[in-house]
Order: sequence, then structure tokens, then C-alpha cells
Amino acid sequence: DLDAVLANRVPADKVDAVEFEKKRHPTLMVGDGINDAPALASADIGIAMGARGASASSEAADAVVLVDRLDRVADALAIAKRSRRIAIESIVAGMALSLIAMGFAAAGHLTPVAGALLQEGIDIAVILNALRALAPPGIGIRANLPEEAARLLREEHQEVEGWLDQLRAHADALDDAQGAEALAHIADANRIINDEIVPHEREDEDTIYPQLAPHLGNSYGLAAMSRAHREIQHLGRLLDRLVTGIGEEEADRYLIRDAQRIIESVDALVRIHNAQEEDIFDFAAG
Repeated sequence: DLDAVLANRVPADKVDAVEFEKKRHPTLMVGDGINDAPALASADIGIAMGARGASASSEAADAVVLVDRLDRVADALAIAKRSRRIAIESIVAGMALSLIAMGFAAAGHLTPVAGALLQEGIDIAVILNALRALAPPGIGIRANLPEEAARLLREEHQEVEGWLDQLRAHADALDDAQGAEALAHIADANRIINDEIVPHEREDEDTIYPQLAPHLGNSYGLAAMSRAHREIQHLGRLLDRLVTGIGEEEADRYLIRDAQRIIESVDALVRIHNAQEEDIFDFAAG
């Protein structure tokens, strides 16, 4: 869901881009090199990728991710939001309880010694509540995905593997096929992708992933999987536009090779995607 890409930017260009975005919204900058340091310092929030990044970028940033994985930025944001929420809860609860105790003391229902002990108890309760920020979100409350549900999901993948084997056969046949024969292979591959595989991925996105999220503790790990769904649908639309209404005389070698490339891309992407999903199923099942 990128709305713009700025390539080959020098440090000054990166700062200009950050300043432009800051006029519209609070801006977060992620970078890993010395050229990113000025933009990291200019952004509302700078996050440096610190595993192999330059020390200058780490010093200029507000936070450092110690592994070179962009998905950890989402984890850092989730931790920050949760920590802030817990801090506000602790502040409000501590002040409210202290004000109530002061009211009782002012009315003569609380002696100085009892008031001091009560205030210590309030402080300890607030501190204990704040310590929740040290624990991962949802710790101890994540229910495992039932093994039967995980088995059914794996069986669906076995059906998808059958479709992928057919796609691979069509792609291999296109090495030598021409004319009507090539169009027949491409048309059947298009049917498999847009009538079988794409609806399966849409069902995963709309039905399966919302069911998985509670068993994972959160839905952050499914974001990249959802991106793969969109890419599979995009490839399906490309192939459908490429072959719809094409006659035998128009099926030249360039069209055949383009179709073959899309079919092979779908095959490879879905196989990798299924392997990743099965790892998620195993984790969700405990």
C-alpha cells in the first residue's frame, strides 16, 4: 500500500521528503546508513536499523532495531503504544486513588499514619501495574488453535498443491507449445489461478486470518501474508487481461513467454506462501 516511491535520493533529498511529510502528518523515518542520519534526526520519530547500520544513524535516531528486519518496526510501535497506555492507566489510577484518600483524610476519617501507609500501598499498586509493560502483550492468555482446525487447513493446502502441479505442467509445456496449443495451456492456467487459487487466498484473508489472529496473540505477523495475497491477486488479473480475447493469430512467442512468466511467478509465490502459512499454523497450534 505504498503511495509513492522516491529512489536515488541524496541525504538532502531525504530531509526534504521528511519535512514535506511532517507538514501533513506526524512522520516516522526508518534508515540504516550514514546518509539516513540527517533525515532520522529531522523526523518526528527516527528508527535506525542497527544490526549492520552506521553508528551515526543509530545516534541520530530515537529508537534502534537491533536486527535488520523491517517487521520489527511494527513490533516496536506496538510496544510503544502499549507502554504508553499502561503509563497513562497508572498515572490516572494513582492520582485518582490519592485524591480519594486525601478526601477521606480531610474529612477526618484517615489518620496521618494510616494515610501514609495507604499512600505507600497505592504507590506499590501503581508500580506493579506499570511493570506489565515488561511482559509481552497477551502473555499467558493465548489459546492454541485446535489441532483438528490446523489439520483441515493443511488439507486445504494439499488441494492447492494439486493446482500448483497443474500450473507447473502448463508452464513447462509452454516451452515448446505454439498457437492454439499454447492458448489452451494458458487458458487452463488462467482458470486455475482465477477460479481456484485466487478465491482460496481471498477466503484465507476474509475468514481464516481473523480466526488465526487470537491464537497468535496479535495480527501483526499476518501483515506480510496479506501482502502476498494481494500480489497473487495482482498476478491473476495480469494473466486474465493478457489472454482474454486473444486469438490464435495473436499468440506470438512474446505473449506466450509473458504468460509463462506470470504462471511461473504464481506457482513459486504460492508455494512459498503455503510453506509460511503452515509454519504459522504450527505455531498457532502450539
